[in-house]
Parts: sequence; C-alpha cells; structure tokens
Amino acid sequence: MTLKTILSLCSILLLALVANGQDKVNYEQVDTEITDHYKDYKYSNKKRPGYYLQINNQNCYYDIRVNDLPASNYFREHPAYSVKTPLNLMILKSGEQKNSVKVFPFIGEELSEKAGLQLQLVRYSDMTDPDHGFGRFTVLWEWEMPKVGDQKLPLFAVETEFDAKVPYTLETLDLYAQDLSELREEDVLKEVIEHFTIKRQTIINKTQDRDHLERHLKRALVQLYKGKKLSDKTIDGMINIKDGMEPQPLEDFEIKYYYNNKVVTLVRRSDQRPAIWFKNPNTGAMSRQPYYIFKHKETGTWHMW
Repeated sequence: MTLKTILSLCSILLLALVANGQDKVNYEQVDTEITDHYKDYKYSNKKRPGYYLQINNQNCYYDIRVNDLPASNYFREHPAYSVKTPLNLMILKSGEQKNSVKVFPFIGEELSEKAGLQLQLVRYSDMTDPDHGFGRFTVLWEWEMPKVGDQKLPLFAVETEFDAKVPYTLETLDLYAQDLSELREEDVLKEVIEHFTIKRQTIINKTQDRDHLERHLKRALVQLYKGKKLSDKTIDGMINIKDGMEPQPLEDFEIKYYYNNKVVTLVRRSDQRPAIWFKNPNTGAMSRQPYYIFKHKETGTWHMW
C-alpha cells in the first residue's frame, strides 16, 4: 500500500469520525449547559428594580420591541386598548436599552387621522415589595405619536433608548444563538415548523418534560426576581390544558425573527398571537402557548428561549 493511499484512507476515516460525532450530539447535555447559566443564579447586588411600559392606543395597531425582543403588540378587533406591560424579560443586562415602536393602520392601507399612541416608561424600585406598591415609582420617559393629519402614512416608526440598571447579566443568546439570517430562509422555516409541530403534539398529549420547562423558566425567574412558586404555577398551566379546550390547527401562520435574527417564533397572521392555541367551542374561551426558540450555532440544535 502506497503512502498516498494510506494518507487518503486516513483522511476519509477522519471525515467519517467528525461526521459521526456531529450526528451524535447529546441534546440533553447541550441544553443543560445552556440552562446552567440560570441555575442557582447569584445577583450582582440587592436591588430589584422593575421596568414597565404603559401603552394606550386608539385606532391603530402596533408592535413594540425592547432590544429587538417582543415587548407588546396589538392586532385585535377593538379600536382602543390600554395595557401596562413588564419589560424586565426583554432587559438582559444593565446599560442602554433600545426601544422600537411601529404603528400600523387599524383599517385600510394608511394611518387614520384619528390614530394615536401614548407611551409612558416607568421604574419601580423594588419588585419584591408588592405590599408597598413595589417601592418608589419613577417616570423615566413619556412619548406621544405626532398627529397624522392629512399625511398618507402606511406606518409610523420610531426608535428610542433608555438606561436600565438590573442586578443580572444574561448572555445566553450572545453565547449560543445562531444568526439565522446567515442560513437559507426556507430551511429555517422548515426546521421551525417541524419543531413547533412536535411541541404542539407534546402539549396535546400532555407529555411535556417538566424538568426541561423548569430549567428554561429559571431565566425568566431571574429577571422577575421570582422563585419556585411562580415556576410551578406557570408549568402547571402549560402542561394541563383546561377541560373543553380543543387544539386548533397549526396553519395560517408566519415566522417572526427577534434579537437580531437569533430568536424565532410562529404567530397567526390574523392577530399576530401565538400559533399554538386552543379554543373551547362552547364558550369561545381561548388559551395560547407562546414559544420562542433559537438554534445553537455550534451543534445546530434548537432550544427554548
């Protein structure tokens, strides 16, 4: 056997070993490595601030993101709506936070002259003290959309920034998440649909892994300064669909990208709400399970965010 032949065989063997290793990714090990970042988390200080955005809209739809993560949106049937939404889940570390607002027509292709959106950003000093109104209340920023008047606007967009101080730093997405814009969009969509189809079926069959959910929910608990009580309540609601609720088809959806194309979900086109949903045909009551995932940039495996 010639030296050239031996080297060729060695090269083939090495490629086979590498390929075999990629096929045998230990998903549980990779997933646990990710969630270990939240396990027994130690805060950097004793402060427990909470950030909220008060939103009032009239005759318009909107989509609001903080750090390119979903803060709040509205695409429902009523012309006016008011909500106060927590922002800590979108704040991953102290410092400058980016706030993106897009306003869309409620009817037709252009914003109505009656369209209006008012925002108020507030900070509570201590989210662990509900008995005293979560501590000191501070208005950080207020904004009102300019009057549309006779302008022909298909949408209105604005980006702002605000400073936040939190006692945690979460780097999971920066460390592990693949930039999905580097991949073919049709391949991403195919994989996401497959993942959502499996997830939906585990909900229907009531076979979701409680330990898996608990490990991943710890990230949100860190941001909300909560413990096992909230975790158990949330997981119970996820794995125990209420009586009478029937699964609705996974159809008429679109993919949404977040965090600079590193996080994805599927939403219904009609109201931009989670694509995995259930409905009671007798009462009309509905329940939904939001589900956000990212792809590991080294292993190619998908993980819950």
